[in-house]
Amino acid sequence: MFTIKILGMGDVKTQALRENLAAALSQYPVKGKVVEVSELNSIAVSGVTETPALLFDNQIICEGKVPTVEELTQLLRNRHLYKSKLYRLRRIMVPVDFSAASENAFRFAWEIARRFDASIELVHAIEGMFEGSTAASTGFIEKYVRTMKSDLQTFASEMRKKYVPEHPASNPKPGGPGEWNANAALVKIQTKVEFGFPDAVIEEQSSRYDLVVMGTTGKATMTTKLFGSVSTSTSQFAHCPVLLVPPNAVFEGFRNILYASNFESSDPEKVRQVVSFAKKFEAQLHFVHVGKAGEAGEELEKNLFAINYKYSGADKPFLFGKMIGDDVVEKLHEYAFYHKNDLFVFVTPRRGFWDSLLHKSQIKKMLLHTDTPVLVVHQFNDLT
Repeated sequence: MFTIKILGMGDVKTQALRENLAAALSQYPVKGKVVEVSELNSIAVSGVTETPALLFDNQIICEGKVPTVEELTQLLRNRHLYKSKLYRLRRIMVPVDFSAASENAFRFAWEIARRFDASIELVHAIEGMFEGSTAASTGFIEKYVRTMKSDLQTFASEMRKKYVPEHPASNPKPGGPGEWNANAALVKIQTKVEFGFPDAVIEEQSSRYDLVVMGTTGKATMTTKLFGSVSTSTSQFAHCPVLLVPPNAVFEGFRNILYASNFESSDPEKVRQVVSFAKKFEAQLHFVHVGKAGEAGEELEKNLFAINYKYSGADKPFLFGKMIGDDVVEKLHEYAFYHKNDLFVFVTPRRGFWDSLLHKSQIKKMLLHTDTPVLVVHQFNDLT
């Protein structure tokens, strides 16, 4: 049975959430029950950090604010999609090694966070704590950890000063880098220092987040081998979608998103998740399939047409492209060049699919040398 929980202390905000939810349920009835929770231990166990909060089947939908009746009605309508991390997108992880790549990744993460009303957590992995075969002293370790925590907090402070505007910007272009958002200054930025190899830390911690945003190059201790090891591992095994940001990528909004399409990636629910992401940036979606001449694609075309009819907006119907050739990288870049695509999306139905895709030298080359960010969405592990 579908369960809706209101977590709060009976204050004015909690009462307002209760009333708005009742009004939304009258407009969009669903089969289920509504439960109110005010016991502190139960609230703490739920993972909620700010009340009032709303949970669907124990999944946190919002906290610390009261959605309008219209917003709640929309939440109820899309309640099944909230199992998808890319759709709800509340918590973003940014691995940090204090390099320019980390700063650029933060830039993209912050732009995404302010549009989704999400929080950002900067995570630094302490990899080397030993000199030769002798373990460092306890005092040294504690001092080193304190230093890293301080450096990480300084990094967060510098990033906020650099990218959070103090006054409304003059650039009115929707989705543009200078667009002012009232929630911009409210984006929560937290820091965390973990012990372990970067790839292992990121993979383990990723289960707590809805998106990982990371650069594809960095400092020697964390990312000399970043795409050969850390990025590759993260894009393969992370428990949430991963946005890989090339070193020369410049955030100018996502206006034309290239969805690399094939028979396996055209799952309607997965497409719907990417559509919800694209709408936050008022982006145009391009479905691009690369295949050989004479390839039988009638089934794929029918499937994509049905998805287009059901999920695209009247103002931005999906654009479809089929490129003929054997070199997937070359053809995707060719399409992206002529259509000014600023984000690649790969949906991977199976772990083995992405594994084989990544280990083709041409795909590695594409992701290493492109200036266009790549969003990897895993069908097998991005659901809670």
